[in-house]
Amino acid sequence: MQDLRPLFKSFERYLIGQASHFVPEIRKAATEVIAPKGKYIRPMLVFSSAVSDADKTDIIRRATIVELTHLSTLVHDDVIDNASMRRNCITPNSKYGARTAILLGDVIFSHMMLLAFEDANSDVAKQTAKCIRTICEGEIRQTLSDKAEIVSRKKYYEIVYGKTAALFELSCLLGAMSGSADEKWIKSASEVGKQLGIAYQIYDDICDWFMSEADAGKTLGTDLISGKQTYPLILLIEKLSKSKVKSFVKNLPTSDFNSIRNMMLEYGVLDECSKEYFRRISLAEKALKPFDKHNANLLKCCKVMRSLNVNF
Repeated sequence: MQDLRPLFKSFERYLIGQASHFVPEIRKAATEVIAPKGKYIRPMLVFSSAVSDADKTDIIRRATIVELTHLSTLVHDDVIDNASMRRNCITPNSKYGARTAILLGDVIFSHMMLLAFEDANSDVAKQTAKCIRTICEGEIRQTLSDKAEIVSRKKYYEIVYGKTAALFELSCLLGAMSGSADEKWIKSASEVGKQLGIAYQIYDDICDWFMSEADAGKTLGTDLISGKQTYPLILLIEKLSKSKVKSFVKNLPTSDFNSIRNMMLEYGVLDECSKEYFRRISLAEKALKPFDKHNANLLKCCKVMRSLNVNF
């Protein structure tokens, strides 16, 4: 599956068509969530992990499963963060209110699980359910954590796995499970998804601090308001004196965004974030080296991620 463009065209039609499965009263709202084009990173990973004899129908359905999972979590995330913009559009939370937005995310999630159970391979539904549990556990852990606690890099990576990397991992897993792929390829492709997922969350953390809202297409600064310690903040905290750390962390939700960003630039935090971002991509590329027969498209994904601007 070297040329993925025909697959993407079929995928987009299939994805948007899922809105027709909802009752008329909510079809418009569901379409608003499903139809806006995102980056389609997770479907891309599904397609890129698939071997040459993969069934097209299976791959498109699995790409839709991961994208609907992603979209439903975004709806919920925007409620949690009280975000008003996403992909340059008003969020369901802002347009319909938190109650309706939560239920909208739930109904999209439920439809996604129906698609997973339709797959001939029963492991698709099982692995998808496990991933959803991991995502929810990760979000709950972060929400319930003591905001005054100093988050270590180790804990950060645990949280990031649940928030982002688990779904990247699932995307590669579902793609690699297709056709005649062997267990070694499935395991390695999953590892690639995990590493790229961690890298992408670091990139997202960088964007939340250093990208403009116009370029990002969403509300920025929500991590600071909610007291979340993302990668740039963790690196900054590591550089502060012990006498300043406790009060700094405690006062994060009411701190001035621009002042903290300037501190990050002063301490070289952005450069360190960039180094870790590229290190994770290198780990993904390393996992692909033994698989010349299958790895071309995933290597392209790594190359695309290397081209993202992480030095604002």
